[in-house]
Amino acid sequence: MNRIGIVVLGAMLAASLCYGQVSTPALAPGAPAAIGHGAFPVKVVKTLDSSKLKEGDTVEVETAGSFKLPDGTLVPKGSKLTGNVASAKARSKGDPESQLTITFDKLNIANGRQLSIKGIVQAVFPPPDQADPGIPVSTTARGGDAHTSIPTPEYKPPDMKTGSNTSTSSNQGSNMSPTSVGVQGMHGLELKDGVLTSNGKNVKLGDGVRMIVHIDIFS
Repeated sequence: MNRIGIVVLGAMLAASLCYGQVSTPALAPGAPAAIGHGAFPVKVVKTLDSSKLKEGDTVEVETAGSFKLPDGTLVPKGSKLTGNVASAKARSKGDPESQLTITFDKLNIANGRQLSIKGIVQAVFPPPDQADPGIPVSTTARGGDAHTSIPTPEYKPPDMKTGSNTSTSSNQGSNMSPTSVGVQGMHGLELKDGVLTSNGKNVKLGDGVRMIVHIDIFS
């Protein structure tokens, strides 16, 4: 079985502008400034279904690989990222679509350390049909120095169905990376500014679905 090498990299601040299509939630006046930002892969460990969730419900996902924060702290694979449902709607009569929005506010690391963050879903991929690979990660401190990334083999989402109203496309050439945006390899699902929508009766992300989450780090 081929495994994708785990990548730890600090990207240039300028490079982070590639996330321009996605923005984290606006901060209130007087809120502390972010000390770093980045994007990394997570996996769904409990099915997320817009027909069963409601605004304010707690959501928890796991990091899909190990990576380092801008200060050098190692975040092990399987660390918990928690947040809340900002909106959840099943399609009912007269509605054009169903909807699900999740925002993240905590990253729990080993030894009980917890970071305050602001994060949204940047990209969604179907689950792999093999053991979790290490996946490229990008994190950088504000004003941090540039580091060179380590090349990795291509990641190809598998041809499999995920959720009640979404399925993978026949094009499996999409790469999962920190710069990925939107929904890749899944039909009937769209993502814009952190909001997932579907023309089906609900937005449903089954166990193992991968997401790229973009965060600002505060402490």
